[in-house]
Amino acid sequence: MPGQSHPLHQDPPTVGKELPGVLLFLLHAGCFLLVVLYVNLFQVWAWLVARLGQGVVASFLPVAVTLAVLLVIGCFFAHRVNRGYSINLIFIGLGMVGAFLALAVPDSSVPIKRIHVAEYIILSFLVRYTLSHRLRGADLTLFTALVTILLGIHDEMLQGLHSLRYYGWRDILVNGLAGLSGALLGQGLYCFVRPPRSGSAVRTGPGFSPGLVLLYLLLAGATAWLVVALFRQRGGTFSVLSFLPLAASSLLIVRRHPEYIFTSGRHHGLQAVWWLASALPVYPLLANWTGWEFL
Repeated sequence: MPGQSHPLHQDPPTVGKELPGVLLFLLHAGCFLLVVLYVNLFQVWAWLVARLGQGVVASFLPVAVTLAVLLVIGCFFAHRVNRGYSINLIFIGLGMVGAFLALAVPDSSVPIKRIHVAEYIILSFLVRYTLSHRLRGADLTLFTALVTILLGIHDEMLQGLHSLRYYGWRDILVNGLAGLSGALLGQGLYCFVRPPRSGSAVRTGPGFSPGLVLLYLLLAGATAWLVVALFRQRGGTFSVLSFLPLAASSLLIVRRHPEYIFTSGRHHGLQAVWWLASALPVYPLLANWTGWEFL
């Protein structure tokens, strides 16, 4: 296969029982808590930049951290090659390109925001590990990217409520590109690939009905609508029309396909995406009900 190394031997099989649902939930909670940490860690990075001064060193700091993360990934890549394990150079190359594109997106006047690239590449590997207990193959890569992108949106909405942070569409784009980069790198290195077990809930590839795909496209469109609406209305009271489409599309999916939402056995990727997307209106509603300023 083009771009794929020819392994001397296959990866050793993963053994053990399937992860219980409670532990799977705790892993997802860990991913979200890492996002909360990122939101509050920004002050640490800003303090470090202030100590270094606004010169070249401070501007290069987030790039250096990102390069360090990519270097660790590169060392893992070399380790796998030397031991003859499977890799895919195409996905690794695309992941590297995505990382450098993400570094180019932040406002050049606030270079410290480039630190999001390293953060979300790391987060995507944790997300991939979490989802790998139920997903495999193309599903694992696709939903690693989607879940990390949604976590990046949660990051920005938390920032909107934070007294020292701001909600911005550019950071959502950076988080999303970095998450996609990490998902591609994880696939290129075949990280956390688990063989199927007899009778397990692990899926190997998509098998969705057109109706289900359409419903999730509506959910994606409603999420984008909310992201834009909050940016336009930030600093004031949010209109019900901002989150009504997302609430309606979420309820429609539950009405038509509850089996995908309330059990990880049917398709855990769709389940994770639904819960993360459906929770997004909590932030503007909280701002409206409490009077907190969302900026």
